Amino acid sequence: MCCSIRTIVCLLLGIHWASARRGFGPGEQDWGYVDVREGAHMFYWLYYTTANVSTYTDRPLVLWLQGGPGGASSALGNFRELGPLDFKGQPREGNWVRHVNLLFIDNPLGAGFSYVDNSSLLVTNNEELVDDLMAFMMHFYKRHSEFKEVPLHIFSESYGGKMAPALAIRLDKAMSLGELGALGTLKSVTLGNPWISTRHVCKEYSRYLFVNGLIDEDGVAQVDASVKRIFEALDDNEFEKATDAYFSWFKLMQELTGEVFSYNTQTHVDSSEDRSYGYGEDIRQFMEDTVGKALQINGSVFGAQAYLAHDNLYADTSIATIDDIPLLLNETSIKVNLYSGQLDIIVPTAATLALIQDWVWVNKSQYLQANRTPIVIEGRLQGYEKVGGKFGMYWINRSGHMAPEDNPTAMEYVLKVVTQYDNDVLK
Repeated sequence: MCCSIRTIVCLLLGIHWASARRGFGPGEQDWGYVDVREGAHMFYWLYYTTANVSTYTDRPLVLWLQGGPGGASSALGNFRELGPLDFKGQPREGNWVRHVNLLFIDNPLGAGFSYVDNSSLLVTNNEELVDDLMAFMMHFYKRHSEFKEVPLHIFSESYGGKMAPALAIRLDKAMSLGELGALGTLKSVTLGNPWISTRHVCKEYSRYLFVNGLIDEDGVAQVDASVKRIFEALDDNEFEKATDAYFSWFKLMQELTGEVFSYNTQTHVDSSEDRSYGYGEDIRQFMEDTVGKALQINGSVFGAQAYLAHDNLYADTSIATIDDIPLLLNETSIKVNLYSGQLDIIVPTAATLALIQDWVWVNKSQYLQANRTPIVIEGRLQGYEKVGGKFGMYWINRSGHMAPEDNPTAMEYVLKVVTQYDNDVLK
């Protein structure tokens, strides 16, 4: 009796399913460490989709990269934004695992559960950071070869605007050389509130704060003077000094606004309760005790090196990586999408739009000529979209720096239109 192609594939995939385990929360999972270098241990957490499909490889694989640098993907992205549970262990709205396979990586080394045996092994620039991510991906595709021909989509947030495009460039090259995955497997890169160019971001600060009523005319003058010092350092290629000046600006902004929550101007959070970076005592204890025990890993390493990892990339945060997106659009088949929460101070929407205006790529006219249309779901306006050619921009209403947390309905829409997850891969 003959078997269908789908049945044969499903049987073969069953071999790899043996790596799936019950971790923390619903569905099958896999997690563990990859030694990307000697003494450098990178933690990952893979959720197999719980969608009603014949096999999990019918749905795309989404790789989520957290910002920071040093934010914990396993904590923030997972329990605060995209994963099946929240920090109380309760089902969350906006659970992406219902739709796709979801891979979290604690990156760079030192973030979350990832750690190094010696602090000298922490990365100091984006190139080293991406080297580690590539080493991880090479190992991942060996362990999970069933994903080699499954569409891959990279989503990121904030500092991921530097990491994700650089990783996509390297992945695309490796796939073209047959070193991992299959050519054309990487379909898209989607950047949320992306930190790409300090100059573009800081240029918009005083205008954003002023039009939103967070500062007055005197505040504008003070913010502009502070931003000028950032620009002067950038002009002199003194990037550590530029980052120093940025944090001076941030302190000034907090003073002028009465410590407004910079990730979402409409959400009041006392500074002592700010959990944006993902290492408040309650979060640390949850990840160390509850999650660490459930996954049977050493929870005490969670966040222990996070600030060292951040400090090692201190100067690099001010170095712009504005050429990576045009390279992807001009030299690969990968689609690029950006989304922006309207209530974010850290990376104002206007800064992201200014970057788009400055970028030059083949067939940019297709994007420029596309209609900007409302995103309306169940009668409520969730935002706007403008998509043309290989590029798309999404404006997300009622959201800030962590848009998937603030407006899960809109971000599930973005996930669906970007990944086209309801189209079967195997026919």
